[in-house]
Amino acid sequence: MTDTAATPTVSTSVGDLHGRLRDGVHEFLGVPYAAPPTGDLRFRAPQPPTPWTGVRSATHLGPSAPQIARDPSSPLPATGYATDESCLFLNVYTPGPDDHGRPVLVWIHGGSYMTGRGATVDGGPFARNGDLVVVSINYRLGLLGFAELGHLDPDLAGSHNNGIRDQIAALRWVRDNIAAFGGDPNRVTIAGESAGAGSVMAILASPEADGLYHRVISQSAPASFMPPSTELAMEVIDLAGVDDIDGLRTLTVEKTIEIQNQLATNAAESAIANPRFPGSARKGLRPAIDGITVTRSPVQAAVERRIPLLLGTNLDEGTLFGGHLPNEISDSLLRSLVADHTSDPDTVIEAFRAEQPDADNHTLALSMIGDTLFRTSSLRVADAAAAANIPVFTYLFEWESTGFDGFFGSMHALEIPFVWQADLEGAAAGWQRIMGPPGSWPAELADNMHNAWIGFIRNGEPAHEAIGSWPRYDDTRPTMVFGDTTRLEHDPRGATRSSWEA
Repeated sequence: MTDTAATPTVSTSVGDLHGRLRDGVHEFLGVPYAAPPTGDLRFRAPQPPTPWTGVRSATHLGPSAPQIARDPSSPLPATGYATDESCLFLNVYTPGPDDHGRPVLVWIHGGSYMTGRGATVDGGPFARNGDLVVVSINYRLGLLGFAELGHLDPDLAGSHNNGIRDQIAALRWVRDNIAAFGGDPNRVTIAGESAGAGSVMAILASPEADGLYHRVISQSAPASFMPPSTELAMEVIDLAGVDDIDGLRTLTVEKTIEIQNQLATNAAESAIANPRFPGSARKGLRPAIDGITVTRSPVQAAVERRIPLLLGTNLDEGTLFGGHLPNEISDSLLRSLVADHTSDPDTVIEAFRAEQPDADNHTLALSMIGDTLFRTSSLRVADAAAAANIPVFTYLFEWESTGFDGFFGSMHALEIPFVWQADLEGAAAGWQRIMGPPGSWPAELADNMHNAWIGFIRNGEPAHEAIGSWPRYDDTRPTMVFGDTTRLEHDPRGATRSSWEA
């Protein structure tokens, strides 16, 4: 039930807002946290929002960033929501805009830095069940958020991290305004999944974000950052048919999407002609270490920042990312694929064959992709932080979906509806394609994960009565495994983990 009359007006640093009350949670939607990044501000760092007079209605979502359409064959929920280049909006979900000073959760969505929006999750359950203030944000994507253009205009140095700059601008908004919504700016947890988790790691590695957050949750963070690529920018210039930055600024949004689709087509054709694991390419529209916004690797950042961490991955991360691989993979091709990521591919292959003795090479390759894209980089961060005596908690999600004949298993992103206790018969019904019909997914698993996240956000400890002890990560690698049962294991899949270190 939604009621706009029951929600008070809240004053922010740039104007007053009136939201709505839905199912006991006050929602303030489509709140601008930065100026529209349009016209001369396209490709520039985010600027402060323009103040308004009167009371602004905050009862409807703002448009999401312009983005390519998700492949309709994907098991993930479809996109297709309203988009606009003026996209820098956030949403606040709170038990009450009062002076209670609740812990704050800031959610950064995933989508390969190319798709998604803050409202892919509903902050209501966390606000209601955890007495938290939840903030979800939009940020610039793709060409408009992650293209390096500093060689075309020195004023645009660092433009490949504009999406990260947007996220940091949103965190500044939280610092300056969240108290008016019942939140405590000194108890902020930043969390994200996939590209959102990569963004969280970039924020951890950014001096521009110092003091804006106090805990970190990383769900399936992609592999570490690389230097900026001017090669990709020149490819963009060529596809756009322009000569300089002024030409890029005059492109229609539709043209920028057309260019991104062509870049994706080119990358797919290259991957088919010369198969490699995803993430092997040295260029892409994604964050990069530039010495300006992102100044260090995630491992260095985790050690230096000394921020408590909750991080983990899913058992079958790779099943979503192997579409370009041939169905039949020879032993020699498998060895070549693995050799991009280790100096001892034979040891890795032997470990994976021992773990999955009945699997063919294609299945093994998908498992390896999950490691090279997500698991090994996440565990490097966990190992380094734990060695520096920083509180770290790790998890492994292994509940297997029966959708799509069970092909995707415990795939990438599948933990999201469990963590967020998503309404799979309502707003999050798109997840039914992979999760199956209502009643086929375990409510107990959702409760276990949801309450663990609440515990970490509130007090830095994810353990709760239903799951028992969850010790800090150390050299024995205690890991909470979420599946048909929830249990603590030490170093799950340890043989394959260590094989990459050979």
